[in-house]
Amino acid sequence: MWQWFAQLNGKRQNGMAVNPIASTEILAWQARHGIAIEPFEHQLLDRLDALFLSRQHAKA
Repeated sequence: MWQWFAQLNGKRQNGMAVNPIASTEILAWQARHGIAIEPFEHQLLDRLDALFLSRQHAKA
């Protein structure tokens, strides 16, 4: 899971601030890598992303 998150995190869209990883980005990543993640894995990725974002916003 951590490797998946790290790959997705590297493709994150950035604007004036760090943005969440969009579900469409996760779907595109799955298609590109031939992976079908389970709903609980998607939820875990969302939780990792939320934790990452909270840390990023705390630094600002």
